[in-house]
Amino acid sequence: MRHSVRLTVAAVIAASLTGSLLAVSAESAAAAPYKRADDFNGDGYRDLAIGMPGKTVNGHQGAGAVLVTFGSARGLTKKHIYLTQDSTGIPGSARYQDFFGSSLASGDLNHDGYADLLVGSEGDSTSSTSASGSVTVLWGGASPLRSALSLPAGPAFDSRMFGADIAVGDFTGDSAPDVAVTGSTALWLYSGTFTRTKAPAGHDVPAQGPSAGSWHIAAGDFDGEGKDELAIAQQKATLIFGQAPGTTDIGDFTEQTHLAGGNAIAAGDLNGDGRADLAIGLSDPRLSPNGLTDPSHGAGYVTVHYGNSAYFGGLDPTRHVYHQNTAGVPGTNERGDNFGAALSIADITGDHRDELAIGVPYQSIGRASRAGDVLVLRGANSGLTTNGAATYSQNTPGIPGSAETNDVFGSQVRLADFNRDGKADLAVSAPYEDPAHNRGSGALWQLRGTNSGLSTSSVSAFGPKEYGVSPGSGIGETLLG
Repeated sequence: MRHSVRLTVAAVIAASLTGSLLAVSAESAAAAPYKRADDFNGDGYRDLAIGMPGKTVNGHQGAGAVLVTFGSARGLTKKHIYLTQDSTGIPGSARYQDFFGSSLASGDLNHDGYADLLVGSEGDSTSSTSASGSVTVLWGGASPLRSALSLPAGPAFDSRMFGADIAVGDFTGDSAPDVAVTGSTALWLYSGTFTRTKAPAGHDVPAQGPSAGSWHIAAGDFDGEGKDELAIAQQKATLIFGQAPGTTDIGDFTEQTHLAGGNAIAAGDLNGDGRADLAIGLSDPRLSPNGLTDPSHGAGYVTVHYGNSAYFGGLDPTRHVYHQNTAGVPGTNERGDNFGAALSIADITGDHRDELAIGVPYQSIGRASRAGDVLVLRGANSGLTTNGAATYSQNTPGIPGSAETNDVFGSQVRLADFNRDGKADLAVSAPYEDPAHNRGSGALWQLRGTNSGLSTSSVSAFGPKEYGVSPGSGIGETLLG
C-alpha cells in the first residue's frame, strides 16, 4: 500500500481537487485466520481499522490517522477509537507526510487472546532520512490500543518506505503469528516472541524478483501443509515465498516461484478445498504493464490461481482471468475503470466457499465519472464463478447516497463477519466522498452477508459526523486487510 501506488489509482481525482491529495491505496494484505485476528477488545466480534493516511493532524499535512470501529451483533457501529502518532502511548509524533495508516494488519502477536493492530507509516522520516518508514504495533486488550511499540526496522535510508505493506501469517509452522513487512526494495520477516515491550529482530529476506518496489502482500496456506506462504505482488511478477516441508528456520523462508504481476492481492479459499487461493489485480495495465497481453484493453483485470500442493509454492500456474467483458460479469470494459484496484476474499453466504469482492473505483455510473462500484463473484466447488455475479454502487437501491463524479466508491473493500452470524459482510469505502478543504471527506458503507449473498436492506453508512472527524479527512483511504 505504498503512497506511489495509491497515486496511480486516484491521480485524476487528486488533480481535479487540489493536485496534492494523498491518493487511494490499491489493496491491503490478508491476515492469517487466527481466532481473534481482528477482535481488538475481546468481545467476540471482529473490528475494522480504517486508515486516513493523508489526514492533517495538529497542522501537519499528511501526518495520518486511523479509526478503529467496533463490531457488534448489528455489525459495525459508530463506536470507535481515533489514533494518531500524537495519541498517548504511541511512539513518535505526527509530522508532515508520515502517512500513518498507509498500511494496516492485525493478529494476536503476544498470545493474550486479543488482536493487536499493526500500522504502517511509509513516509515516516528520521532526523537524517526522508520517508524511511516505520511500523507501529498497538496492543489489544479490554481497553485496547492504548500502548504500542515500534518494530525494529534495521538501517534507515531515504525513500525506504518501510511499512509499505504488512501481512500476518504463520510462515514457520509453529502455530504462532509471524509478521512480514515490505518497503520500496526489501522484505522483512519477524518471527519469534512478541511482548508489549519487545519484538523479535527482523530478518531481511533476500528477494530476486523481476522488479523492485510496489510490493503488496498476502498470506495464505496455498499448499495445505500447515504453513502460510507469502505472496508479494509487483508490477512484473507476483513472487511466492515459503519454506520447504520439514524446515522451520526463518532463514529457510525463500522465494519459490513467481506468477503474473499486479498491484492488488488477496488470499482465501474460493473452492472450499481447504487450501488458500490467490487473486491478483492489475487495475491499470496501461500505466503498470506486467508484460502479458491485456485482455481488458486498459480497463483492468483480475487473475486467480488456485492452491495446489503439486506445485512448488503451492499455487497452480494456470491463470483464470476476469474483467468486465468476461461472460457473466456485469458491465463492459472501459479504459481507465481501474477494475481490480481493491480485492477481498471471505465467505459471504456461509457455504464454506469464499467469495471475491473487486473494487472498480473509476467505474462511470450514468453521467458520473469515477463514481465507482464493487463487483462480487461467488465461490463454488469448481472455483470462482460468474453465476450470480452482482455489482453494488451508491445508485443501487438500498445503499445510501448517490453516485457522483470522483466519489471513487470501491477504492477499498473488506469482507469480514462483523456481526458473528457466520457470513461475511462487506465494508466498502469512498475516500473522496464529499470533498472539503481540498480533500475528500470520505465515508464507509456496510452491506450484510446472507445465505443468498449481500443484502441491500439496512445498509449502514458512516462519515465524518458518525466518526467525529473533520470534513476532508479521507475516511477509508486504506482498510484493514
